[in-house]
Amino acid sequence: MKNKIILSLGIIILLLSTYLVNSCLAITQSDIDSLRQQQEQAQREKEEIAQQKETEKNELESINEQLNKVNNEIMELEGKIASLNISISEKETQIEEKEKELQEKQELLKTRLVAMYKNGNLSYLDVLLGSSNYMDMLASIDALERIADADNKLIVKIKEEKAELEQIKKQLEDEKIEVDAAKAQKKAKNVELTTLQEQKESKIASLTEEEKQKEKKISEFQAAIRQGEAEIQAEIERNRNKNNGHSNVTGSIDNSQGSLGWPLPKQYARYSYITSYFGPRKQPTAGASTNHGAIDIGVSYQPLYAAESGLVVTAGVVSGYGNFIMIWHNQRGQLYTAYGHLSQILVSAGQTVNRGQQIGVTGNTGITTGPHLHFEVRVGGSSSGCRTDPLNYVVIS
Repeated sequence: MKNKIILSLGIIILLLSTYLVNSCLAITQSDIDSLRQQQEQAQREKEEIAQQKETEKNELESINEQLNKVNNEIMELEGKIASLNISISEKETQIEEKEKELQEKQELLKTRLVAMYKNGNLSYLDVLLGSSNYMDMLASIDALERIADADNKLIVKIKEEKAELEQIKKQLEDEKIEVDAAKAQKKAKNVELTTLQEQKESKIASLTEEEKQKEKKISEFQAAIRQGEAEIQAEIERNRNKNNGHSNVTGSIDNSQGSLGWPLPKQYARYSYITSYFGPRKQPTAGASTNHGAIDIGVSYQPLYAAESGLVVTAGVVSGYGNFIMIWHNQRGQLYTAYGHLSQILVSAGQTVNRGQQIGVTGNTGITTGPHLHFEVRVGGSSSGCRTDPLNYVVIS
């Protein structure tokens, strides 16, 4: 759609430029209407872009909120991981201390038993033999057992405390694994949201640029419409002045500016036979032009003559024109004459004709309101060149 708008606008600007070069009206009211339609379409597209841009902005805002939330959660998890690492480290230190204490107690008990054995104070036999009486013996054995029992209980307690610490450490490590997994998930979500954020920002930037381009095209359409309307109004004024000048003329066509022959019998070479002049007009019938690029001469089934010598480039039915002839006056450079609504065509494409040679018969074919001759003069590079007022070119043969 964008390329079509640019192409259409380029064509209109080119046509306006052709008008300035060739002094003929190259833009019609239909062209202006088309420009307005394209301007309205561009405006609608701009509004759609703005709406899409607003949607993208809302989605970006939602993504930013999610991203902030995820980042806060990541920070909380990182804080929790740091706290768990400290707790685990503390438990490892405590376990090491308990291990050390256990080893010390075990070594102390071992040393004490060995010393007591070596000193002869702890052997049950020595206790038995060394007792002065049975009661002393029982007392000594009881003391020995209490010492051993106390040492064993202490060792058991240390082992239990160590086991408890190891269990707490294991729980902390398991929790840290879970927190690490949660953090990894949040990191992945962060990457996903960041990618979406970048895509949305890129899309918004693209839509903003597209919106600017649409606004630029709308401005260009507005400028082309203003220029086209000004050209049409100027042409209306020129034709009004020209027609006012013709109203009192009853003689032959003014040939002071031209050098083409009159394409009809001489008795029809009067302004009174011209039913539609060159330039803007009310549409005479559906499908007819509102900016007439020719003159219409109101005659019925009269001989048609070539206005100048040249090469026939078209001879056949053309939409709107009915039976149609176009001649390239190759001795005159890029000058063409065209004849429409004919009842008969007496030449063929590729044929060379002479000035004043009969080439057909006028009629009522194509889009018309009655029998007449549609007579065009085209200049400017090709058969589709700029149409100009034939009254600036025709003379009496």
